[in-house]
Amino acid sequence: MNLYHLNTFLSVARFLSFTRAAQELNLTQPTVSSGVRDLERSLGVKLFNRSGRSIDLTMEGRLLLTYAEQIHDLTTEAEDRIHHREIEPGESFRFGAIDAAVIYVLPDVLEAYHSRFPSVDISVQVDASRFLVDEILRGRSEFGVLTLPYVHPKIDTMPLLEDSLTLVVGSGHPLASRKGVRLEQVVTETLILFHEGSVSRKPVDEHLAEAGLSPGRVMEMSSPEAMRKLVEAGVGVSFLPNMTVQDALTEGTLVALNVVGVSMQRRIGLAWRRGRYFSPAIQAFLDLIVGNFGLMEVWQTRLRGTD
Repeated sequence: MNLYHLNTFLSVARFLSFTRAAQELNLTQPTVSSGVRDLERSLGVKLFNRSGRSIDLTMEGRLLLTYAEQIHDLTTEAEDRIHHREIEPGESFRFGAIDAAVIYVLPDVLEAYHSRFPSVDISVQVDASRFLVDEILRGRSEFGVLTLPYVHPKIDTMPLLEDSLTLVVGSGHPLASRKGVRLEQVVTETLILFHEGSVSRKPVDEHLAEAGLSPGRVMEMSSPEAMRKLVEAGVGVSFLPNMTVQDALTEGTLVALNVVGVSMQRRIGLAWRRGRYFSPAIQAFLDLIVGNFGLMEVWQTRLRGTD
């Protein structure tokens, strides 16, 4: 086993595609396939199940992927620290974020970063938290800004802010004139909710289950902005993150209602693969994020704890 074969395997494992791995490595597909076969021969095991044009990792392949990621991080860290590398023109990285984070948390950070490092290219994947974590685990994304808590043995997290989930109705809705409602009344309305299984949906489901209630009509989606627009149009009511509805509440297009005996919170924070080394370009971006929330000391402590 050598680093060349290991890096080839790592790229194929991330994309589950020899073609895309070849493109990333600037190699021909036969060269990539040959490198994987050489590694399989040296280890005496099959690393991929091949079925036509699709592939997936074997049990041995999944085990090797864990070590390959750690070795890749360590060699990258060693090279950077040995050369005391600075951020260089043309660098790029990719991270993921939930819709609300891109709109309400990251704009100032992105503006400040591009002002300091205009030659660094950033790609942002906008998706639900569970899909962002999957991209982190596959090595396709450096980190994520997502809804917490998210528990996974290979993922570290750090909260950045806490936001309440507020019941909102359109200004013309029959409930808009009330100061408060009971949960029993809420479930008689069309509920516009985040997808089942999402971190932001969980507290709603838990409160309904505790009260022994089931909603009659539910519309599910992942974008809080789309949900807000539907509530404004009178399609239904929704429990939405407070940060996403503040403008609408001020403008009067939405009305917030107190639900008797119900209080729901969610946290937004960082998530990254445990033991992950961040290059100087990525580290500078993360420092800006945590610095915006006055959490630099906590962040530095977390990083020292993973060294």
